[in-house]
Amino acid sequence: MKIFIANWKMQLSPEESVRTARRFARVFRDYKGRALLCPDFLSLAAVSKILAKSNLSLGSQDLSAFDRGAYTGEISPLDLRSLGVEYSLIGHSERRSYLQESDKLLAAKIKMALSHKIIPVLCVGENALERKQGRAMTVIKNQLKGALQSFSIADLRSLIIAYEPVWSIGTGLSCDRDKALRVKATINEWCQRGGFKKVPVLYGGSVKPDNALSFLGSDGFDGLLVGGAGLDPESFRKIADLN
Repeated sequence: MKIFIANWKMQLSPEESVRTARRFARVFRDYKGRALLCPDFLSLAAVSKILAKSNLSLGSQDLSAFDRGAYTGEISPLDLRSLGVEYSLIGHSERRSYLQESDKLLAAKIKMALSHKIIPVLCVGENALERKQGRAMTVIKNQLKGALQSFSIADLRSLIIAYEPVWSIGTGLSCDRDKALRVKATINEWCQRGGFKKVPVLYGGSVKPDNALSFLGSDGFDGLLVGGAGLDPESFRKIADLN
């Protein structure tokens, strides 16, 4: 079953998130697939209540590498789990670039997510310069190694990986399908060599209803990480129906 994630980023106010979540619940009331929403932290509690009786799951956009303590501004995975959060994005390119999150920190976040039964969605991808220099595959393998090398096969049974070419996010430019699939093959090969044989790999990068199908199919990605189109329930439903 394909996996579809709508990342709302910091696009909506809490009030807008509530209204949007209610629309999503109506549009997805008969949905049978695997789809989830990732609202901002201030909206999680309210959105959780709306999704509790829906066919949609709840995800967070990030989580702390600590569960409790004097960590000002952090968001405890304990509290996220108590709100019904089942998934968490980890290492989204915007956090890697704007907040300089390291692979060591991402590994600690993955460990914390797993310890609280939250499914980690590790994001990897190259920026425009790395792509131009022909280093995309090397960068991605290094990101995988840096975040995952300390885990056992048993640890990562629930892991999801999302390939998001950084240069395409928010630009309206999606990666060429064949190039994207070569990256997926590289990720799959790296995982298989490490013994992680059934890790779902998603694609994210200016995904829209009119290009989503090109990244799926029997030989395509195992789902999609959606930004802008994930703010509109009708658009996201069209994408999620491509299961």
